[in-house]
Amino acid sequence: MPYASLTWHRAHELAHRSAQPLVPETVTVDRAIGRILAADVVAVAAVPPFDSAVMDGWAVAGSGPWTVLATEPVAEQSPEAAVLARMRWVRGLALAPGQAVRVSAGALVPAGTTAVLVRDRGRVNTEGRLTRVEDAREDGPAAGEHVRRAGEEAEPGEIVLTAGTVLTPAHVAWAASCGLDMVTVLRRPRVTLVITGAGLETHGVPEPGLVRDVFGPQLGAYVEALGGLVIGTHHVGLDHRALLAQLGTDAQDEHQIREATGDVVITTGGTGAHSRREVRGALAAAGAEVIVDGVAVQPGHPLLLARLADGRMLVALPGHPLAAMTGMLTLVAPLLAGLAGAALPRPGHVRLGAAIPAGLRTRLVPYLLDDGVAVPSRWRAAGMLRGLAEADGVLLCPRDGAAAGDVLEEITLPW
Repeated sequence: MPYASLTWHRAHELAHRSAQPLVPETVTVDRAIGRILAADVVAVAAVPPFDSAVMDGWAVAGSGPWTVLATEPVAEQSPEAAVLARMRWVRGLALAPGQAVRVSAGALVPAGTTAVLVRDRGRVNTEGRLTRVEDAREDGPAAGEHVRRAGEEAEPGEIVLTAGTVLTPAHVAWAASCGLDMVTVLRRPRVTLVITGAGLETHGVPEPGLVRDVFGPQLGAYVEALGGLVIGTHHVGLDHRALLAQLGTDAQDEHQIREATGDVVITTGGTGAHSRREVRGALAAAGAEVIVDGVAVQPGHPLLLARLADGRMLVALPGHPLAAMTGMLTLVAPLLAGLAGAALPRPGHVRLGAAIPAGLRTRLVPYLLDDGVAVPSRWRAAGMLRGLAEADGVLLCPRDGAAAGDVLEEITLPW
């Protein structure tokens, strides 16, 4: 039996719990940003991989003064070749006490280095003798000063990122510095979009009686912002048989095969009481298990969550724009999070800057932040978009309303 007219929190949690995490996949680190780690990342190299200079100057051994070692330049050598040749030369050195070699920040220092004397703290005479300048510390540099030792940040075999981490550019850079080319991440849920409805114009200003399609231009990007991957978009009108064709498993071509192996179908329209035959009729004919049939919120009451016979999940959104877009936060966001192995996205809290009157149900109200408080938008009817377009988030207002100064739950928008 489906759960009918659930509270927002119950429907939100049920959508997350209905999802089984997808099988992980391995991707290159440059494609891993925004993905969720499925396994710990273990360093395969020391970080840094060698002892290196933190500052420009001289790698020195002992307390000084020092004799600066140098190589003879090779004629007609490119700058890149010269850098590599010097690196190999330094790598083969072992400084004895009283010896030094010129180094740049980040460069390898030779064996035997006790510290780096910063460039503006030393000078070299014509005989290659390095001494401290007059205002430099007499006992400087201290042992280990301005030297970054190999393995200081990480040793091979050390866990450097843990499973469940949502990877940022900084995480990916860190993984690469630890010698990783590939990481194992949870697969992004594959989503098919099915837009129902007649009289939709996809371009320009519609003539009276027709409406502009507002789902086609944004729904795919919305899904991507929530962590999904759109693999197909279809417009099927009002015929529940056309909708059924998109829910069936009789794949006839490459595109249908790809979509039949997807994870989620999202439909728009045909969920209201006046149109029970459209989506519900198609679901019944497809042998789907309806899990949620209605959520006690406004806008967005006629929401559906179902499991198709082939295992794919389906979310049916209302046809009104604001109702559908808040419905994405109610059911699609937790469903995609569950499939991706992520935690349930829970509401935050914000102080209300103006009263919201009582209503028939819990209200989902777009709001703007003004000096740290939430100002409810007046553009909040089910068919309106202006309020959400200007919003910083969506308030969860109880049916009894709320007074200015009350603290309400809020959903931060994913864009």
